[in-house]
Amino acid sequence: MLSFTYPFFLWGLLALGAPLLLHLLNRKRSRRLVFPSIRFLQISQLPREGRKRLRDWILLLCRMLIFACLVITLARPHWQPKPDITPRNSLKQAFFLLDASASMQNAGSLEQGKQRVKDALDELSGWQSGGTVYAMKTLGTAPFQNDANALRQLLNDWQPGFTIGNPENALAAAISAFSAEAGSKKLYIVSDFQRSDWNLKEIRLPQDISLEFLPVNPPTVDNCSVFEVTGMALGNHQQRILVNCRNYSAVPQQRLLTVRLGNETQTREITLPPAQTQRSAFVFQAAEEQDSQGTASLSKDSFTPDDRIFFWAGNPQPVNVLIVLPDEPSENSETAAFFTQKALEAEQEGIPGLFQVQRLGAGALFAADLDSCQLIFLLGAAERLGSSDLLRLKEFMLGGGSIFHCPGSAPNLSWRALQEQDFCATTFNGMVGETSRHSALGLGWLAPDSPLQSIFPPESSSDLFLFNIRKHARLQPGPQEKVLLRTLAELPALLEREHGKGHFYSFAFAFDLSWSDFPLSQSFLPLLRELCAALIPSDHGRKKITCGEPLPKITRLDGSEILPEQPIDIAQPGLARIGEFPLEINLNPAESSPESVKPGDLQRLLQSGTATAGVQALPPSTSSRPLWKLLALALAAFILTEALLSRQADRKG
Repeated sequence: MLSFTYPFFLWGLLALGAPLLLHLLNRKRSRRLVFPSIRFLQISQLPREGRKRLRDWILLLCRMLIFACLVITLARPHWQPKPDITPRNSLKQAFFLLDASASMQNAGSLEQGKQRVKDALDELSGWQSGGTVYAMKTLGTAPFQNDANALRQLLNDWQPGFTIGNPENALAAAISAFSAEAGSKKLYIVSDFQRSDWNLKEIRLPQDISLEFLPVNPPTVDNCSVFEVTGMALGNHQQRILVNCRNYSAVPQQRLLTVRLGNETQTREITLPPAQTQRSAFVFQAAEEQDSQGTASLSKDSFTPDDRIFFWAGNPQPVNVLIVLPDEPSENSETAAFFTQKALEAEQEGIPGLFQVQRLGAGALFAADLDSCQLIFLLGAAERLGSSDLLRLKEFMLGGGSIFHCPGSAPNLSWRALQEQDFCATTFNGMVGETSRHSALGLGWLAPDSPLQSIFPPESSSDLFLFNIRKHARLQPGPQEKVLLRTLAELPALLEREHGKGHFYSFAFAFDLSWSDFPLSQSFLPLLRELCAALIPSDHGRKKITCGEPLPKITRLDGSEILPEQPIDIAQPGLARIGEFPLEINLNPAESSPESVKPGDLQRLLQSGTATAGVQALPPSTSSRPLWKLLALALAAFILTEALLSRQADRKG
């Protein structure tokens, strides 16, 4: 039988009237003759013009064939042999796919779906029937039976959950459930056909299975949802809670928004603009514990699962920072580590530090799990690392981590090792101030586009430019390196280079008192914390998953995985912990979307491979014969013929 890959192009056949209209309008023009005098000409009555007649029938037919061939070629026709549907026996089988995704919790959807299945069963007298309830995976199956008791029990147990739907696996299971000897096969799909669930890519129905859709009522038009909550510490034991709500309808909606944090509850009435998102802010007195459980909810509508969201509030999970020291640290390296750890873990304005610091010897770096930390400080340890350790650090940066390097007892070896592994292209040109104990150097310039520019006042008043530097390395930056700080002698004091998603920072001096008074200055803590805070990944802190997603994998520094103390139900919204990491489990926002796939478009996809409604196309069957190539050749022949006939007609005119 004849079928088309893009049948909507066939509307272009309406253009066949264009050549006919042009031929009717193409009247033969009168020729003008010039006479020297008209006094000898007699006046005569012109004959009445007759009806317009078509001329050049062959040319007209050729042009119409050109239009027809072009349109049909674009529709991509192919001949599909008609399948042999002669029943092998009298066995008839009907299979039902029952959607149990979260969107089926719309008011009335489940009841309507169950009734439609019961009505279909009443019409299937003499058929074997079976079915499957599915969401992200198969939730229950009823095998084929003559009396349909198993299917009716499955229908009674059918309840939608809180996960998204994945009909592709359920369709594959349904196809394999049919008997090869069945003479008649029917597949019924009972769903709201939400677009986010029905993005099929690899499934296609055999030709001997007929498809029936039993759509339930579409998502309601008055739905509003809470889809995101973020909390931030304000200091003075206060928390700011930002709640994002969305209105999916085309008219404004009024709702009561209630936020509960610990034992405190706040409620206000909000008006949500049509098809827009609105943010509301609440301020709570922080609880004594580090993390407080909270919920944000809207007054209920016809779709209740997205009216509430669970969240953790309180101080965010600290960022893991690793300080790498020489295996036999000196007093200076221990001092540098002490000042660095205190600066990162210090409390500011009642807010605990954002960082959690661990120390490690250079010889033990090979056994550390670098995925468990975000920042690494090499304090006089770069020259003690082997090539394999440096390669691991390079991969750590490319994946999004950042490294801070400070020189140690052998700065020349330190920068040489880093240059060989392409951490930087900095050239070490000796030391400044090392031979004179009484020399006093300092900083004199800060990059204007640096993130530090916003926290330090001008050079004349900032403490950043007032502390003494006793010695520092003389560095020559490479072409890909950016200078953030310069000394009074305009030599680089802090260099930055990007590596993939990560960064590499190199200081010209160490964080101990034999090099400078920098650790004792008021600028040490804000400079270090501002640089580090800008490098914190946006997804750091509380772990967030949607219902049905697997639990995130969290590892310690030694590579061991942190497991939850109690089993966590990922199919239900709620809060949990994995070790010290808070976990939020909430509904996938896609389940709130009112967009749906038209059953007609889905049927063309499953039975003919046609791509519509944003669904990926499948290649046509290998047994089909493409006809558009022959039409393309005919189109070329007709175009050539039309050109010859037009030229001949012009000569006659």
